[in-house]
Amino acid sequence: MQRVRAEFRELASKWGKLRTIKSAFQVEGFEPGPEVVGDGQRRSLFDTYANVIDWSDAEQVHRVLRVFEEILSWGADVDDQNRVPMLAKLKHVLQQDGYTIDENDSIRPVSGMPLTRLPLAELRDSTTIEEHLRRLDSTGDADPALAISSAKSLVEATCKHVLEELDTSYDDRSDLPVLVRSVQKALKIHPDVIAPTAKGRKAIIRTLSNLSQIVDGLAELRNEYGPDHGRTRSTTGIGPRHAHLAVGASQTFCRFLLETLRDRRRSES
Repeated sequence: MQRVRAEFRELASKWGKLRTIKSAFQVEGFEPGPEVVGDGQRRSLFDTYANVIDWSDAEQVHRVLRVFEEILSWGADVDDQNRVPMLAKLKHVLQQDGYTIDENDSIRPVSGMPLTRLPLAELRDSTTIEEHLRRLDSTGDADPALAISSAKSLVEATCKHVLEELDTSYDDRSDLPVLVRSVQKALKIHPDVIAPTAKGRKAIIRTLSNLSQIVDGLAELRNEYGPDHGRTRSTTGIGPRHAHLAVGASQTFCRFLLETLRDRRRSES
């Protein structure tokens, strides 16, 4: 991302201040490296942070893209005559590395699985869920095993957040199936708590049971193919289609939980 880095270095020097450049990197957890002297204070400060970033590390690149989005926001008041050609040039260099700038001035991968918008407004703090979504977005088709593992983490985080919103305690070390059952009961969508007189009870129970089995299967898939646990052998036999299945299932389940939380609150208000 050498050219992308160079473009944002220039933007930081034009639109930023020493304190805002420092803050943008530190908010994302970056620490400065050896002091760089020369070529202007703002450029030098940018390089002090950028020089120690591991640009081959997907997680660090993901965080530095958020720094770049912050730098981009500093130019929001630039007149269109200058901003339009600037954005066109940025899009060009970003596209060479597989990224683009969307209508909200967010940097997104050009290809791979799109970032699904989940209804997060009901959560007091959705930061971790957004991080999992961004990780899935940045992984795309490049690493199916990592995508499967991230999909499981998304479900775990969503279950925990919903339980916290409902003031329901849980064991942070619980396996995913246990968390799923806990959140279903808390939301009153577990088969065991469906009223005997509910219309279409059998169909509802069957659908909810199948949904739970899908998530259980996601946990098993992650255990079989996920890149965790210090594997000594590479994973084979999975491709983007398997990752799409896992990610799609996780997002469908999370959406259902969050929309159920929203509807429960509306019905109680």
